[in-house]
Amino acid sequence: MTSLKSQLYISLVACIDMLWLLLCCVPHGAVAVAPGAVAVTPVVIVPGALGSHIEAKLSRESTAHWYCDKKADWYTLWLSIPMLLGPQLYCWADNFKMQFKDGVFSNTPGVETRAPGFGETHSIDYVDTTHLVSYMVNLVQGLMKIPGAKEGVTVRAAPYDFRYSPPSRETKDYFNRLQGLIEETYTLNNNSRVALVSHSLGSLISSTFLHTMSTEWKNKYLHSWSTLGGVLGGSMKVVKVLVSHGVLDGPDWLTNRLVHREVGRTIMGNYYMLPRSPIWGEDELLLQTPNRNYTMANLDQLFTDMGVESGVEMWNTVKNETYIGDPGVKTYCFNGRDIPTAKSFYYTDQSRFPDEIPQVVEGDGDGTVPRRSLKVLHPHMLSEITLTEPFRIKKPFDP
Repeated sequence: MTSLKSQLYISLVACIDMLWLLLCCVPHGAVAVAPGAVAVTPVVIVPGALGSHIEAKLSRESTAHWYCDKKADWYTLWLSIPMLLGPQLYCWADNFKMQFKDGVFSNTPGVETRAPGFGETHSIDYVDTTHLVSYMVNLVQGLMKIPGAKEGVTVRAAPYDFRYSPPSRETKDYFNRLQGLIEETYTLNNNSRVALVSHSLGSLISSTFLHTMSTEWKNKYLHSWSTLGGVLGGSMKVVKVLVSHGVLDGPDWLTNRLVHREVGRTIMGNYYMLPRSPIWGEDELLLQTPNRNYTMANLDQLFTDMGVESGVEMWNTVKNETYIGDPGVKTYCFNGRDIPTAKSFYYTDQSRFPDEIPQVVEGDGDGTVPRRSLKVLHPHMLSEITLTEPFRIKKPFDP
């Protein structure tokens, strides 16, 4: 999930023209349209990791530091940039992290969270509340230029607490809300089927959601599914997030990387995005140190060696909870390719493992997601649009 200079290597702007053709020119079925009106396929967007705002409400009995608030009404937990700077970072980390007990991920006791803006798009336009870090704003604005489009009616978003993943109760609740949003959007738009558009982790979440829905439901309510840079088979960058980097990948004096790492190691969604078998071979190198090679076959040993005692159990909780087979709906993939993407990592100094910054062995992909992961849906898609010279959008986090 990297530095303030890193870029999102999927051109959402370049996707707009493709989505225009998809949403305006693909037959809509038997839907009555007023004379002179334009038939617009309504859209529901499922954002990726770190792409939804998260609000928190505090009623804590204790905190990590004396200066951290125990009580607070709803406020922005993700993302308010000032909270990541100075002493406030430790308060943010203590509230953002998760706990894992008896096989269940949950918030820190006394922390209640929610994702605002469900059904609207304002909470996915920018990653942060001050609008310094853009996210979906260009895509949303492009879709809003389609004649007949209306925010909150034909263009809608389904933000979620991206820290959670299947099989959590929170994700099951989200699936119910997503189903309701799609059905409501269908009704608001004269029974027009809905185009589901997802990015990054949102594509893995959407794939699993679609598996839970009946063929009859998908045929009635869904026009298509477009996945933008989907982390469908996992991402190698998440390995680095858990081992040495955490959410932010930047100079230690700016980001306090190891604090973010400790938070990242508690997040359910990070384990959900780890590379998967058989997309990665059991003996394929993921990470190397002078003393040991780590592959899918000995991932358990990696968790032990990097000091995460519950890592194996956390991984086992989520690793079989994805569905990446036939989604049962028309599928379009917007992917990057021929862009250097992490393939494996080499930690050169055993005495500093896992705290040092590793060397990166690069392969093909979109800059965040390896090509093999992006291709998971190829047997089931109608077409793939690939981008090799991406328009760069400011986005400091991956994937």
